[in-house]
Amino acid sequence: MKEPDPRFATPDERPVVRRAWPAWAAGALVLLLGVLSVLQSAIAPAPRPSNAPAAGFSAIRAQAELAQLAEQPHPAGSAANEQVRDRLVARLTELGLRPSVQRAGAGDGGRTYGWVQNVSATLPGTARAGRVLLVAHYDSVEIGPGATDDGVGVVTLLEIARALTSGPAPRADVTFLFTDSEEAGLLGARAFTEAGLAGDPARDVVLNLDARGTTGRTIMFETGPHSAALMPAVRAGTPLATSLSREVYRLLPNDTDFTVFRGAAHTGLNFAMIDGSAPYHSELDDLSHVDPASLQDMGNTVLAATRTLADGVPALTGEAEYFTVFGFLVSYPAGAVLPPAALALLAAAAAVWFARRRGRLRLAASARYAGAALLVPVAGAAIGWLAWQALLLADPGDGRFLGGDPYDPVLARVGLMLLVLVVSALWLLWPARRARPAEVAAGGTAILAVLAVATALLLPGAAYVFTWPALAGAAGLAVTAWLPPESPWRAAVTWLSGVPLVVLVAPLGWLLFGTVGLALAAVPLLLLGLAAVTVVPAWRTPPSTRPALAVAAVVALAGTGLVVAGAAADSGDPAQASLVYALDADRNQALWATEGDGSGAWVEQRAPHDDPGLEQRFPGLYGSEGIRSGPAPVVPVPAATVKVVGETATGDARRVRLRISVTGRPTRVVLYAAGPVVQAAVGNATFPGGTNRPSTESDWRWGLTLSAPPQEGAGVTLTVRGPVRLSVVAQSAEFPLSALDSPRPGSVRWGGYASGLTFAARSYRI
Repeated sequence: MKEPDPRFATPDERPVVRRAWPAWAAGALVLLLGVLSVLQSAIAPAPRPSNAPAAGFSAIRAQAELAQLAEQPHPAGSAANEQVRDRLVARLTELGLRPSVQRAGAGDGGRTYGWVQNVSATLPGTARAGRVLLVAHYDSVEIGPGATDDGVGVVTLLEIARALTSGPAPRADVTFLFTDSEEAGLLGARAFTEAGLAGDPARDVVLNLDARGTTGRTIMFETGPHSAALMPAVRAGTPLATSLSREVYRLLPNDTDFTVFRGAAHTGLNFAMIDGSAPYHSELDDLSHVDPASLQDMGNTVLAATRTLADGVPALTGEAEYFTVFGFLVSYPAGAVLPPAALALLAAAAAVWFARRRGRLRLAASARYAGAALLVPVAGAAIGWLAWQALLLADPGDGRFLGGDPYDPVLARVGLMLLVLVVSALWLLWPARRARPAEVAAGGTAILAVLAVATALLLPGAAYVFTWPALAGAAGLAVTAWLPPESPWRAAVTWLSGVPLVVLVAPLGWLLFGTVGLALAAVPLLLLGLAAVTVVPAWRTPPSTRPALAVAAVVALAGTGLVVAGAAADSGDPAQASLVYALDADRNQALWATEGDGSGAWVEQRAPHDDPGLEQRFPGLYGSEGIRSGPAPVVPVPAATVKVVGETATGDARRVRLRISVTGRPTRVVLYAAGPVVQAAVGNATFPGGTNRPSTESDWRWGLTLSAPPQEGAGVTLTVRGPVRLSVVAQSAEFPLSALDSPRPGSVRWGGYASGLTFAARSYRI
């Protein structure tokens, strides 16, 4: 049948056409705002050229410096690490500063002690109005050049130092601190604070720079105490910040140098780039994987914050909650979190009462919709989990990425989001067909209001995600209940009431994808499911399900296709492999070892056999997915020896003084004990005995790591009861290529914690 032409519609037909445009326009506006909010939070600014004004930050200038610092891995204790240290001293001197090197030892209080060499220099202020302490660590992991972690932070500090020294002196002192041994346990920061060099917590502010990824915007993801005073510094740039990141960061197994300063009562801001995490802590964390735009964003953000604070450190009082909307930072006192959340709950209740009074709402119908809607976030999380399991089945190597993301996750992210939207729509439109629009809106608003109060009480940094959308939803429900049923603006108002939810959740979901990776895609997809609960009421329920099912099928196929395409795009990228060389010096035998599956055929040829007992010979070689090994030729590698130089009795215990000597340049020496250890001492640090390796299934229940051991050796004192067996293991990044029977393929790259390393073990009895 031919459809009537709207231009010649009858008076009864014309209003139907006219009524559609407000809803379509509002829906298009909301979707556009959602896309723009994601793009604003995901796309970093263009890098500024090398001839940019001297007072500004240039990523190209900083990148040229990075090429000198990130040529090769430079873990603490290596010769390359010393070269980077000397380069920093020379560069700071060229800028007219007077750098100093702090050589000290520090322990983490648990099971690690290290020797560090921190580099620092201060730009004196004209008014001594406090101090801004900028921090980045210059050591890398053992297998990667550390171009982003934390080379980007290091060159950002150097470029900021150049920018500040090219103009008028600031009012406050600005200290540039390049810490050593961050990767070994934040030891450089610990040595700095223990020596009293961190200054006065009441007058100094710490800005720490780090990286967990290689691309994307720089996020200010953590604050210290008295955060309200620091919000103007964050607002000075084009920030990306959310107090929710503080809550998420607490759940992640990551620490930065800022952890040490915060523990010493210092306040400050912690910055990092987090997306593109596949090269993180791997051989591919090199210059080619550094995004100049991300470097520019970090420089812009931190330079603006530094200049604001260097104009005079503010009085450090008050706490704040905060979030970013289209580049603008919204902040308010932490004490103001619960009142608006409670107001949202009251407003939702009032809107429901008003809609019911107007005859637009039945409580039972709203309750049924809310009950059905609660399953949507669960479904979103389930889709994320199932998708990751499918990706692991297709390529077990994806499980080796420490950040939880493969090399090209964008297509898979978009595809999963489409799948969740389809499932949400199909599930929610079913109860929506049996309910009035106001009843559906009331159910979604009630869920948001309850979550607003719950998070305000339990996770205050996350409360804004639900509070402001709940208030908007309550207002939208009241307006739609007030409008006459035939009003063309009812659907438009419902759409527009979803604006706060869309512009808050859309960029946050994308940020969470970069934070937790596809491995934990359930987290952002759960949040997306919550958003769908409120947005779906704006969709007109179709009179027939066939068109809706057809559209859903197309979108679902598109989403599935994007996930598959993302996996296919990753298939040509280098595999992150686990392979180590282990020398048993007692038996003069060597072997190759690998953790779990997923490292590929080249690794499996060298380590084909399950070896569950390997941990007894090499206490550090174990994994949750098992260990495989194979024979290897014996070649010279860095090693360590232990000599007893003294012993005294103390009651029922013995205090045994050991001298640990090294050959070559091991980056770490680990002393393991099988037997009752009461205490250990290195330098001026003491470590508890007992069991500090509870997860091991071997006899080696206690261990002490010595990071960057000095070439002249180190003294360790053990207090023990009874006879004790010791195993001393030297760990280095000097992988013996000469021991390989064939070259490593270009498609295999080291990645993970047990990869590209060399271990040499020797046992003793004391």
